[in-house]
Amino acid sequence: MAAVLFALAILSLILIPWAPNLMRLRMRFFRWLRWNWKANLLEKHFDGLVLILRMILLVIAALLLYTGWEDLHE
Repeated sequence: MAAVLFALAILSLILIPWAPNLMRLRMRFFRWLRWNWKANLLEKHFDGLVLILRMILLVIAALLLYTGWEDLHE
């Protein structure tokens, strides 16, 4: 089980530099749905949302690493 948690934590850490690209992909998806108001809102707050996404991914990675580390000791 610890190996799965470590793999998910590494995946989360790998996604941190790709946060701007993930946000742009989300904006393209909303434009495809013709939700221009939502895409414009994301563009307006792009820097803050990317920072929040990076922090969330970092917290997820830290929690998964901690849980995996504790699982190894059992």
